[in-house]
This record gives sequence, C-alpha cells and structure tokens, in this order.
Amino acid sequence: MDENALEFLFAGFAVFWAGLFVYLVLLQIRLRGLQREVDALEERLAEAEGAEPAPSGAAVPSER
Repeated sequence: MDENALEFLFAGFAVFWAGLFVYLVLLQIRLRGLQREVDALEERLAEAEGAEPAPSGAAVPSER
C-alpha cells in the first residue's frame, strides 16, 4: 500500500469512530430525557392512586 492510501484509511477510521462517539452521546442524552419523563409519569400515577412513588428504576407491578 502506498502512503496516500494509508492516510485515507486512517481518515476513514477517524471519521467512523468520531461519528460513533457522537451518536452514542446523543443516544445517552435522549435516554436520560426519557428516564426523566418515565419518572415524572410514575410520580403522577402514584399521586393519582394515592400511593407513594416507586423508587427510581424499580419495577412497578402491573395489574392484570
């Protein structure tokens, strides 16, 4: 391989990893927002039922 091809290969890998990192950061931001929304909905549900809110991350038993 000549040196020019290696530079393009390195640039391609760098762009790929940078894009992957940005994607993962944006995904984490969206997940945090969704978790806050779920927590708020659980609080509203608990208030509507007259019970105490479930701890964050705890599974709420479903009624079947």
